[in-house]
Amino acid sequence: MNTDPSHYSFSSLLYYDKEPEREVVTSLCYLVGLTNSANHKISDTLPAKRIITWLCEVEEQCLNSKHLEAQEAFFKRYFDAGFYPQTPCMAVEKWSPIEAMLSHKLQPEVLNREPKFLAVATGIWRPQCDIQAVKIDDAKTDEELFWAIIKEVSQLAEERRMWVSIIAMPGWSYDHAVHSLRPWPVEEIVRAGRVVWKRTHQG
Repeated sequence: MNTDPSHYSFSSLLYYDKEPEREVVTSLCYLVGLTNSANHKISDTLPAKRIITWLCEVEEQCLNSKHLEAQEAFFKRYFDAGFYPQTPCMAVEKWSPIEAMLSHKLQPEVLNREPKFLAVATGIWRPQCDIQAVKIDDAKTDEELFWAIIKEVSQLAEERRMWVSIIAMPGWSYDHAVHSLRPWPVEEIVRAGRVVWKRTHQG
């Protein structure tokens, strides 16, 4: 298992061994979830890519938690049970949350990535309850928001005796992601099994 942070940087996931000809993609999408096993299928690149790509499209169409639950019932026919997204598909610019985890010496139980252009990377970690982070609503940057999410999801993982999953993949549009989800009240977010319902710190 390669845990060199540079292997999971934004530029490495974007270009792999190719020289960039021009700045085409500047954003990365990530998804944080819970798993019931450190060896869950979501740590494989193919199901990870399918779920992050599919959810990114579906979430913007969801009017409420019931609508999202109905949509998720569809993908559960194709993915093993025991994977529970805790965020919508989040967006950042020229940054990789998996590189950040590794740079902070937070080592995964399993970690994989595609050896290609626009690669998906996916890993599973033990709960990281001891990290320092602000509250989700207090995050002023996308990086602060990521650490706030990891802190809260890790606390849930600890309580439920589960693991933390992170999937990351370059692509999509950051500008489009801002305010792309319908605002939900806190009660609706909780019913949906999410700790946040926005893609960026801006909303």
